[in-house]
Amino acid sequence: MLVLVSLPGSVVIELDASPKDIGQECLDQLCAKMNVIEVDYFGLQYTGRKGETLWLNLRNPLNAQLTGPPPFRLQLRVKFFVQPHLVLQETARHIFYLHVKNDLSEGKLDASTVQAAKLCALIAQAESGDYSKDKSQYNFYPHYIPNWPTTFSTNVVMEHRKLAGMNRGAAEYRVLQEASACENFGMEYHEVRNNVGQPMKLGVGPNGLTIYEDDYTFVQSVSFALIKMATHTNKCFFLTILGPTGDTMMLGFKLMSTKAAEGLYRAVTEKHAFYRCETVRQAVRTQYSRDFKGTIVALFNDKTNLGKKYVFDIQRTCREVYDHARRLIHSTGKAISLPSTPTMSSSRTSLRDRSFSDSMDSLDSKQLREKLRKIQESMLCKVCMDADISTAFCPCGHLVCCGVCAACCDKCPLCRSSVEHTQHIFLPSSTDMNEIEE
Repeated sequence: MLVLVSLPGSVVIELDASPKDIGQECLDQLCAKMNVIEVDYFGLQYTGRKGETLWLNLRNPLNAQLTGPPPFRLQLRVKFFVQPHLVLQETARHIFYLHVKNDLSEGKLDASTVQAAKLCALIAQAESGDYSKDKSQYNFYPHYIPNWPTTFSTNVVMEHRKLAGMNRGAAEYRVLQEASACENFGMEYHEVRNNVGQPMKLGVGPNGLTIYEDDYTFVQSVSFALIKMATHTNKCFFLTILGPTGDTMMLGFKLMSTKAAEGLYRAVTEKHAFYRCETVRQAVRTQYSRDFKGTIVALFNDKTNLGKKYVFDIQRTCREVYDHARRLIHSTGKAISLPSTPTMSSSRTSLRDRSFSDSMDSLDSKQLREKLRKIQESMLCKVCMDADISTAFCPCGHLVCCGVCAACCDKCPLCRSSVEHTQHIFLPSSTDMNEIEE
């Protein structure tokens, strides 16, 4: 059976698969051809019967998901976006770059005018090299930038001139760095309708859900810590969230099909597990439903695999993917290195070396500040996101502050397990980021 997989850069790769192969085998075969070992960041998408874009379930057979005659057409896309320094392979990083480039041109990346100008200049440097008045072309402008192409194009040219000497790998890495600073970096969008039938877009990202109007105008954001329950019924998707006063409220959305509602439910659950959990719980990894025939057989043999349709594919969290990739690269004897920084012309060797050293120092300090920021965030209560953690729920061990958050919870807001009692904990005094930077 012929399977055609298109990459973000419009390249198509042919795969030979059996109808009974599971999606993971198809993805592994594709990544083996591309020499990509960080497979967990990526997924395969296909178009459903009603035109909806769906993720291929990697643990279910292809013939149970894809319809119509072969060849089947799939798209390789980034399913879980992470910070660029966590992507260790240049090939994987290039796929991230192509995805970000597409999001920028389609207006899905919420970049300011200054950020967009830098991104466009970096893309031009990666695609065509140093600035040339005759050769440089900018055919990837984001369509939503005002005053285009007069003022904006001038800013892009000015930024492009500053990048002389930067190689392709470094430019693509800088694109990912700039894009990761945008609030909706890594957002996966789903077309929904609210309770009055108004078309909207629901974005699912590393930190939670964001509701937009149909033209990507921001409406509301909901962090994962505030979500008490997510469910779907037929074409509808429901969220039960914690309100600002501690009460609960429900948000409901209608999608174009039952498959689209299931896809949104999977996106919320998988992204929460990937970004927020230390490890994937066995309950998530093994969750499945059965078809009618499998249900009948399961009455007599519960251990049978007949009729199993797995709900989630996620096998590793963000941290586990990074550790797994480091071990694989280390076992092959390859060195892990970031792309080289931009260099000047050969006639300015000393300035080039000094610029290289300064850029590396700047990169190291940015990474250090990012680590410090994450440490500070981990010390904050995940319910109110204001006070420091000081109370542990038992027996699950999750942490909140000792104020209203601990007192109003009879179930853990993070894992939903019952709270038998609480335990006060003592942590070192936190240090202000400004003091550290000084």
